[in-house]
Amino acid sequence: MINYNQFKNIKELQNIGVSQVEIAKRLGICRDRVRAWWNKSEADFWSEDRKTNGDMDNYRAFVLDLLKVCPQIRGTNIYLKLQENFPDFSVKMPAFYKFVKQLRVENDLEQFAKRITTARESLPAGEEMQVDFGEFKMRTMYGTWVKVYFVCFVLSYSNFRFIHFEPKPFTTDSAITAHNHAFKYFGGRTKRIMYDLASVFVQSENFGNIIFVKKWEEYVRKIGFSVIYCRPHDPQTKH
Repeated sequence: MINYNQFKNIKELQNIGVSQVEIAKRLGICRDRVRAWWNKSEADFWSEDRKTNGDMDNYRAFVLDLLKVCPQIRGTNIYLKLQENFPDFSVKMPAFYKFVKQLRVENDLEQFAKRITTARESLPAGEEMQVDFGEFKMRTMYGTWVKVYFVCFVLSYSNFRFIHFEPKPFTTDSAITAHNHAFKYFGGRTKRIMYDLASVFVQSENFGNIIFVKKWEEYVRKIGFSVIYCRPHDPQTKH
């Protein structure tokens, strides 16, 4: 079974007269698969897809919502959440993993599972923002020293930035307020935002299975961006 993007590419190349052999080479699939779909329609594809994925289509919206909020979420974590939220969930693991993989491809939701050790490519405007928390000692007008806390928002495309300061350590509420100020300053938000594992956002993390603070997860869903978390002490993941 091919995924939907492969099916669309086969049909697009077929329509402009590209041969089956050449299509197979361009898409990196065997010629027999190209031949199998050569005379089939989009309706045929979705009919076959339903047979392959069984009941997973009933959970498409739920799974897609999880992937949009946190693309790096692991399949095992999604599977456990399905079992928790749907007592009648009984899809076998192979069909589940195949469905999730296809859903990622169709919606361009990369998992970011592998450590990136080379320079990242330039990203288009509106694609990504990086957020970092920090603290700094400053001298007051009276000559005394105070500690201030800050969060820095940097647009990956232009390096345009916004910094929000607080007199106390950040909480989930104050971090959300800082995000609102940043989005207002930038005139919008990016498609995804990259963070270190900050306790104001993450309740727990166990081998990639990230559990968000509830208020933060609700905020991310409401605003509509995707969250990418970097491993601790792994600056290669960022620019």
